[in-house]
Amino acid sequence: MTRASTGAVELRDLIGAPGLDGLEVLHLAAERGPVRDLALVTDFEEIGTVGPDTVVLLSAAGARGGWMISAALRYAWERRACALIVPEQPFTASVVDLARRLEVSLLTTRGDMTRLAIDAAIRLGTARAESAARVRSAAERLAGSADPAHAVALLSSELDDAAVWIESAGTRTFGSSPEARAPTAAKPGVRVAVPLLPRGSGAPRGSGGSGGPSAGTSELLIAEVASAARAFAEQLLADAAPVVRALLLEQQLDATRASLPVIAVTALIGSAPVAAFDPPDPSLVDAAGVPLLEGEYLAVCLVSEEPERMGALVHQLWFLAFPELPLARFDGGWFGFMPAADRERLADALQRIERGFVRAAGLPVAGGSSRVHRSRADARIAVHEAWLAARVADRGSDARTDAGAARPFIAFDRIPARLLARFVPSDLAARLVELLFPRLVADPNRDQLIDAVLAVLACRGSVQAAAARLGLHRNTVQARLQRTGELGIDLSDPELVLPVHLLLTAARRATGASETPQAPEPSDAPA
Repeated sequence: MTRASTGAVELRDLIGAPGLDGLEVLHLAAERGPVRDLALVTDFEEIGTVGPDTVVLLSAAGARGGWMISAALRYAWERRACALIVPEQPFTASVVDLARRLEVSLLTTRGDMTRLAIDAAIRLGTARAESAARVRSAAERLAGSADPAHAVALLSSELDDAAVWIESAGTRTFGSSPEARAPTAAKPGVRVAVPLLPRGSGAPRGSGGSGGPSAGTSELLIAEVASAARAFAEQLLADAAPVVRALLLEQQLDATRASLPVIAVTALIGSAPVAAFDPPDPSLVDAAGVPLLEGEYLAVCLVSEEPERMGALVHQLWFLAFPELPLARFDGGWFGFMPAADRERLADALQRIERGFVRAAGLPVAGGSSRVHRSRADARIAVHEAWLAARVADRGSDARTDAGAARPFIAFDRIPARLLARFVPSDLAARLVELLFPRLVADPNRDQLIDAVLAVLACRGSVQAAAARLGLHRNTVQARLQRTGELGIDLSDPELVLPVHLLLTAARRATGASETPQAPEPSDAPA
């Protein structure tokens, strides 16, 4: 007779239970060992069919003599049974010593073995009912959770402050607080994992002692608990999984709504959009990123000059690539956080963003990533770094620029010096040039004059090198420099050289011209 169990009952509950009198303990391996099954067998070889954490009751027919009991202990050890109960009889010290070495609890009884099995099953059923009621109560409280983080904290509290977290693609995304995990951190335990997004129906539940959860699912609800609490944790997480999954889907839906095209004030009043120059609002950073910032992470920012038109498409691409990572929307683009503990996985993810987002044909989007951060307090800094990197990147193009291949996606700590001038907004620069150098703007040859100035500055003041860059005679470049001086551009003051260089570079970018003028092709060069 075998009775399967998913409840949370310990061996000590059976030993001290009313109605189970007459049990004598010869060896107790672990009084808090979990009891999952009961098995009444008449032959010790039948023990080879029982499951782990089973209390085996061996009838008198199968327990005639010490050698039979010794064989039954070995079978129980192989099957990881938690206890063996046999009829009372004289025992040699070697039998008890064998139970001690195999770490299998050995008990005897004077009563009828069948009656004992029935009484133990009743006690086991009562304990399961109590466990089920506790799980049901916890599930009702979970239903009122505001978000996945709150649900995880509630589960941790229900499991005596055990570590509980949600794992997506092998990375922890939500977790109970470090304070809650401290009491169990030093205690050896087992991991219980329940799939949230199973691949197909009936996905197996992964749990193990020292090993990790099964890798057959994209999202798992995991708890690290003491061995004695494993059965209860499995039942609790299984009941909590639908609620947690619903909270995750609700969060993704909110992110989708937030990313849909919005009507900007600039579009309503008909003025030029300047949202690309405004970093994400700090409140958006706090709302969108905090649950994911567990361990090392970095921020990713995507910007576009047409965020209203590109919103739905960008979010859909992101959701297809990273369904477990939320993407937040701000006026000039989108940002999200990515775990960075696994550098190889992170590199693949960033490459996927560059190839699938910013290099997509016809998609005017640029991207940037921050440095790797480790503190939640650095979330705003990370987003700002990613936003700055995205601002200087080339807008979704594979075309070569005057300085080499296009850079549609740039890491903050790898921004090349040649792109620093892009931090000056081109529209603003064009207006400032009109205000600061009105005579230059009024000159019909202003573009040629500005190109001459930029070429000389790019060549560190060498007129000869600037002439070679532009494909002009040295005297022509010198004459243009003199003319710009007459029109108000003074390059003799060292403090003005860098501001003028940045301002004119940004202004030329606003007209669609090259940021660093180059010589024309040989066929177009002057004779």
